[in-house]
Amino acid sequence: MPSIGPARLIVGAYAGATSPVRAPAVMNYLLVTLKSAERWTYEPPSGHVIAWVALANGALTARERLSTGELAIFEKSETPITLEGVAGIGATFVLGSAVPHPHPLHLGSYSVHTSAEALAAGERYIRELKQRLDVIGDRRTGSGSTPVFRG
Repeated sequence: MPSIGPARLIVGAYAGATSPVRAPAVMNYLLVTLKSAERWTYEPPSGHVIAWVALANGALTARERLSTGELAIFEKSETPITLEGVAGIGATFVLGSAVPHPHPLHLGSYSVHTSAEALAAGERYIRELKQRLDVIGDRRTGSGSTPVFRG
């Protein structure tokens, strides 16, 4: 993954670098580690008016202070975003930016679709899968294990 200052470019293209991960050209996703009191400014590419940050570790100032586990979504803008690792702590986080989707999106409990009909069908299918798995009892969980589904 290409490095740009304290950032690793996971997906997209930024500051002359391109990620080896194949993905739509309308989004960037970076993993950033800032030392104590280190500042870094992300300048969204043209059209990237959607931006968010999710803090994995430490504390970060991104217009407001964020702590481990928090997610912040910025107002729609192409304005540069200045981020700073909190003094004495530093921060590790992911930052994403994107061009808005060209169609209205319909948000459900488990999925996102481009029409209300597709959303209803997708969520209906998820419920049907759950019912089938419950009937056959082919679902293992317990003591921290990951559920296993067999087709």
